[in-house]
Amino acid sequence: MSWQVSLYVAAVLIPLAAFAIEVIFIRQLKRYNAYLATAAIGLSFVLSLIGFITYFGSEVSLGEPAAPHAAETEVDLVTEQGTVPLRGAGEQVVAGPDVHAPPPAWTAKTDWVSLGSIAAATEGRPDAARQRPALAIPLGIHIDNLGVIMFLMVTLIATLIHIYSIGYMHDDPRFPLFFAYLSLFCFSMLGLVASANVFMIFIFWELVGLCSYLLIGFWYEDKVNCDAANKAFIVNRVGDVGMLVGLGLLWTTLGTFNFQEINEGLRTSTGEFHHPPDGSDDVQLFDRLTGQPLRDEVTGQTRRIPYWMLTIAGLGVFAGCVGKSAQFPLHVWLPDAMAGPTPVSALIHAATMVAAGVYLAGRFFPLFTPDVLLYIAYTGGITLFLAATIAMVQVDYKKVLAYSTVSQLGFMMLGLGVGGWVAGLFHLLTHAFFKALLFLCAGSVYHSVHTYEMPALGGLLKKMPWTAWCMFVGTLAISGVPFFSGFYSKDAILAAALARVQSNPGHFLLFVLPAVGAVLTAFYMFRMWLLVFAGEPRGFPSRAAEAYAEAHDEEQALDHGHAHGHADAHDLNPAAHAHENDWVMVGPLVVLAFFSVVVGWGVWHVIPNPIGRPLLEQMLDLGEPYRAIDPRVLHGLHYYALGASLLIMLIGIGLGLLYYAPTGFPYFVPTRLSAQRAAERFGGLYRFLVHKWYFDELYWAVLVRPCLALARRCRQIDQVLIDGVVNGSAALTAFLSRLEGIFDNIAVDRLVNLAAQAVYVAGDWGRSIQTGRLRSYLMFLTVALVGLFAGVLAWIRG
Repeated sequence: MSWQVSLYVAAVLIPLAAFAIEVIFIRQLKRYNAYLATAAIGLSFVLSLIGFITYFGSEVSLGEPAAPHAAETEVDLVTEQGTVPLRGAGEQVVAGPDVHAPPPAWTAKTDWVSLGSIAAATEGRPDAARQRPALAIPLGIHIDNLGVIMFLMVTLIATLIHIYSIGYMHDDPRFPLFFAYLSLFCFSMLGLVASANVFMIFIFWELVGLCSYLLIGFWYEDKVNCDAANKAFIVNRVGDVGMLVGLGLLWTTLGTFNFQEINEGLRTSTGEFHHPPDGSDDVQLFDRLTGQPLRDEVTGQTRRIPYWMLTIAGLGVFAGCVGKSAQFPLHVWLPDAMAGPTPVSALIHAATMVAAGVYLAGRFFPLFTPDVLLYIAYTGGITLFLAATIAMVQVDYKKVLAYSTVSQLGFMMLGLGVGGWVAGLFHLLTHAFFKALLFLCAGSVYHSVHTYEMPALGGLLKKMPWTAWCMFVGTLAISGVPFFSGFYSKDAILAAALARVQSNPGHFLLFVLPAVGAVLTAFYMFRMWLLVFAGEPRGFPSRAAEAYAEAHDEEQALDHGHAHGHADAHDLNPAAHAHENDWVMVGPLVVLAFFSVVVGWGVWHVIPNPIGRPLLEQMLDLGEPYRAIDPRVLHGLHYYALGASLLIMLIGIGLGLLYYAPTGFPYFVPTRLSAQRAAERFGGLYRFLVHKWYFDELYWAVLVRPCLALARRCRQIDQVLIDGVVNGSAALTAFLSRLEGIFDNIAVDRLVNLAAQAVYVAGDWGRSIQTGRLRSYLMFLTVALVGLFAGVLAWIRG
């Protein structure tokens, strides 16, 4: 195992070790749990940074396109004698003529469990057999360019969220337990990124879901939070069933858990599937190193999978991504996940859970057939549009951010679906920074004013300038303003969508949907920022409105008595007592604001350059599995996409300012439009959007209510039929037992007692003739003899 692999193994295991210590010694460590958890994830970040610098400083050269060529990497081979290096760093392996060379990677693997054995034919000598495990469950680590970047992003954002949480959760009674859960969450996500096979991916995939359940329902005293945690867990299980089916189909047909073998062996260097020479539609698996078909070790047959089954397997894998990344129609859990503490929301929405779905879709990108990619694209397009329309009418700024996350995840999926592998993952990384920033800013505002109601706020720019300007940076980034990170990644997605539409104009919605979604994003984000920070404080119009807002505030419901770090409940004017928070909370905002700007920039001679090709995009480009879109086409459409991005941004921001900018807003026209009048004019549409397209009501009517009715019916059957049979059997058994007791007492016991009494009487009578006198005994003997002789004589005569 190379030192680079050991570096990343340590980065994964350090949060797990911290979690174990924090749980075992939670009573002794108490508040020091927070510092241990923060130090652990901070150390993982340092190790990830070392790996990042090592990988992109020595292993690869940026600017060189990925193509069939000799690759430098390190690979370990598992043999019966143990794990031995197959090829050291710097040694050359020439890719086969029909194989797309992968990026350099640091890998290691070993068999965790080996069950049974089979006789496997030795290559070239079918008569010679060797014993191999019938089922080997491998453990492995695979770190390539995408893994290196994801590790750095996850650990950096998680470290900042840990620091922020020390201030945000400082008075929570379960403060130590919260950081223990965070450590387990980080371990699960890092393990998912480092996994080298589908078995490990599924294990860590489920661990991520478990951690999200624990953190969303962290304040379980309120039923709303429990319901939100259950909803997230159950909805994700729906997607995971499909994922399990897809992974099972792949393993049973292709005979391997290694997703690198699957991804790199299914396609040629041009991105076409390997088809067998017999002309069938089956897809054949090739060895990327030799360029030869892979064969089953027992039968010797080539490993292949029917095209239709590969499509079903791809849809199954994507079903898991739909659940984790809250895509239509399984998007309903993510907005409710706001019931958890705000740092949890930032971690889930930015660097861990929802990112896992997009990451997995990127990892399995070569597996997806054109039909599956088209399905992914339209799923992303529908998701981003409906979530953006819902976000427009939310009055809770945390819910606005929740639906914006759903919408941005739709952007990423659409980018992957249209063939923009780099564009989709580029947006995943830029979104992680500005969405973490936006959520932490939202938490900073709540920590100060104790309400999420935007209509009751306003004027916070003067009282919370650091939070306001940091949130403004995040708003500019997500709105796609030039020179901010979101602009570059959205531009890349729009360019990929344009290329798809150019090749097939019938799918024009794949450009229209993200374009409209981007307009709405700029609109509702500026609406949120202006309502919270601009103008003057508005306050609640009445005590009734205040009470209603407080009753519908999941965090405020537990806030009384300083439940988790906040002071007094808000009054009619929440902004009246607003103040900037301590630097333990403001510091991470500043760092995230910095990265929300520069993470999309390029580099010119080591100097940051906001005009050149983004450096992060170049890093991702090294690992693109195959060129789904001709780079020349993308380059030709770049300026059209750039113009569309600028127009979209201006329309969205302009509408936001026209409706919500306060009068006298600098550098803008004095005319204002009335949002209230628009809501009244389009009342039906407004109510439709306020009710979130009635998805919750639909699921309640179609799924939840029938399930509850079925559960009640089952309970009735259990109580009436099953319990009736069981209770009736018990009653019958008791009745028969009583009859048996009566019979035993009257018949059996009396018969036994009568026999005993007869024996007793006979014995008593017999005892009376035992006088102890010799003359009496001689008399009895004489009488007996006389009687005996008389009887014998009578028998002889007769």
